[in-house]
Amino acid sequence: MALLERLTALGDRAPWPWDLTQALLRLPADTDDAVADKAAALGTPAGDRLAGWLHDGGLPQAVACATTVTRRPRRARYDWEFEQLVERRLLVELRPPAGYDDPLGLLTVDPPPIAATYDGWVALWPSTLPGHRSVVAASVLPGVAASADMDQQGGTAVLPLLAEGTGPGGVALDLAVAYGLGARHGADRIATLDALLMLAGAGQLDPTGTGRRLGELVTAGAVKPTRVREPLRDAALAGAPLTVWRLLAAALPALLAAPGPLRGLPDLLTLASETATATGVRIEVPGLADVAARGGSSRLVTEARRLRRALATT
Repeated sequence: MALLERLTALGDRAPWPWDLTQALLRLPADTDDAVADKAAALGTPAGDRLAGWLHDGGLPQAVACATTVTRRPRRARYDWEFEQLVERRLLVELRPPAGYDDPLGLLTVDPPPIAATYDGWVALWPSTLPGHRSVVAASVLPGVAASADMDQQGGTAVLPLLAEGTGPGGVALDLAVAYGLGARHGADRIATLDALLMLAGAGQLDPTGTGRRLGELVTAGAVKPTRVREPLRDAALAGAPLTVWRLLAAALPALLAAPGPLRGLPDLLTLASETATATGVRIEVPGLADVAARGGSSRLVTEARRLRRALATT
């Protein structure tokens, strides 16, 4: 371990406390116990701290919960910026596990109210806690969400860095990818596509969870389905058709049950048919039969029937 080697080289000299703290936060969670024993054998305060950190399992994973936030308070009788803010947004609250005091406050995240801008240091989160995807995703989520529901630019640039990390992502990662797929700007959707492919290739993306969150966001008006098709189509062409199909199969029930017509839904049904056929995997889609049974020949009904036929032959 590089940190153990550096502490050994320091001898009796003490590292700066915050430098050591940051180094500890970057350590993987599955370190061998033998490393902790070697650290304790150094006989220095820094070595003892490293040994204790490793024996205790390092920083635990946070407990995540999706929650809805509203706009910041109005600042004046006429607040032009306030009028441009979306009224509600689905974000993630984090709390430390029971029995952990969270002395650094890293596992306690209260989603901020909706504002026009967010902290520009979000790109540092992945390198600060590379083994805690859930914490990183929850912390950067407001800016990622703003790329979709407020059409801001650059909010998803952090997602490929997040994908390079480790640890469970949970609901925060599901929401981050779902928001990113609906980003207004093409560069942001490309960044999301890169992250999706990296996560899927490593077996660390939950397409069903991401799809369900995508369905929620679309029906809530936070994500436009017309933006989602392009990155999902590109993901399928890049070698992840099963991931795309599972994601769509989880998103479609909410979209098909929407009270009004959703622009772009027929295109998503087409992509679902293509990926279901390509993979040969049958996944039931609640609500599909009802839409396919409607009268008429609208494109929505036509594509619903096409998907139903594809599922009948897989």
